[in-house]
Amino acid sequence: MTTNGIELAASLFQKIVGMQPTRVKQGHGSFITFDFGRDVTRQVKTRNGIITSHFGEWHLWVYMCAWRIDKTKIPVVGCEATREKISCFLSELQKRRLKEVNILNQAFDAKLVFENNMELYLFSFYTQDQEQWMLFTPEKKVFTAGPGNQWSYDDAKKPRNLTEVPR
Repeated sequence: MTTNGIELAASLFQKIVGMQPTRVKQGHGSFITFDFGRDVTRQVKTRNGIITSHFGEWHLWVYMCAWRIDKTKIPVVGCEATREKISCFLSELQKRRLKEVNILNQAFDAKLVFENNMELYLFSFYTQDQEQWMLFTPEKKVFTAGPGNQWSYDDAKKPRNLTEVPR
């Protein structure tokens, strides 16, 4: 039986509602990441050896999608702003608990509502080749949204098996 990707994504996000994110930061380009839950230490193999990294047991990676932060329904920063401006508003989000998550459509656009009327909107724009966002879970699985209306929920170290949302 095929699970509905929208319902699955919503149920996974429901498990972190009420948590306050840690290590909210901008990575390469407009990528942003959020950790939720208790800290987990992992050994990561790199070209230069093994390093110790710290992650949340839940990790949201906003990858190849546009995003915007609104405060009291007014847009205040988007993915193409300066790194300084983005950093300022990401640090504000890090101080607020996640109150609600809505998956808005079959492209997995999403609205994450934080305390004090702050909202993070995720907008897909790739219909092929690129994932929009990924949510890593404590079970070492990852929900991958996109490209387009495709999704997967697999072991984080295993190749993805994409499923399309029925039209």
